[in-house]
Amino acid sequence: MLRAAATRHITSLARSSTIVARLKTSGPVTNPWTARLYPSCTCTMTRHASSSTDASSLQDPQEIQAQAALDQGTLALQHGHLDEAARHYQHSLSIKESSIAHYNLGVVQYQLSSLPDAIKSFERSLSLSPSVPNPTQDVNPSTPLQPLTPAQLIAADTHTNLGAAYILSKPPQPQLALQHLQHALAYNPEDGEVCYNLAAVLEATGHFNEALVAFQRSEKLGIDRAKINIRNLGAKILGKMREEEEKKSQGGGEKGEGSLKTM
Repeated sequence: MLRAAATRHITSLARSSTIVARLKTSGPVTNPWTARLYPSCTCTMTRHASSSTDASSLQDPQEIQAQAALDQGTLALQHGHLDEAARHYQHSLSIKESSIAHYNLGVVQYQLSSLPDAIKSFERSLSLSPSVPNPTQDVNPSTPLQPLTPAQLIAADTHTNLGAAYILSKPPQPQLALQHLQHALAYNPEDGEVCYNLAAVLEATGHFNEALVAFQRSEKLGIDRAKINIRNLGAKILGKMREEEEKKSQGGGEKGEGSLKTM
């Protein structure tokens, strides 16, 4: 059952500073806009934090200082000290700009509901990232997908975060959310959460048939709550088809009456 607004629930799973905390929502992410946008069910946002620097690059004193600030930010983030984490990440950026520091700062800004700043940080992170090949391009469908590299995982997570941020922006920007969620799914087609979120935005933008396919796919990928969406959206599609048939039949009747009057 949808509510007009709900709080955001976030859990964190600590990782080493080379990968950083992995953040993920543990419950529905809703607000008045999302409740209206996703009439069949709420949409949950999966987002991850990351922080890593190539060990081979830690020769420059600036690199070492920047990495130390990243590690401090990671520790603060793991303990839920968001303002402190933001200060450390900003300090790291003041020493030496890096894609990872922008990424982590974006995660903190997202949790602090500073969505415009989070979007800027995530976009800047992508712009500073080296070109990452899409693992699903030019791949034989019968060949099992190879595990994603750390760079590919971060790219997928960044696009996922941007999709969530654009969804919750005021005003919402569902088209941009769609673009980033599609990029994220291209990197990791086995990510059921991203597939579910993509389906929810497709439904919200009126692409019902595509949304139904995506919900069905997310269910196969282990997202059990997609069953509710599949049932509700299926009923919505059926209802829409009936309405269109009624309009056609009514239109045909009106034409018939008009032709009799002209005789």
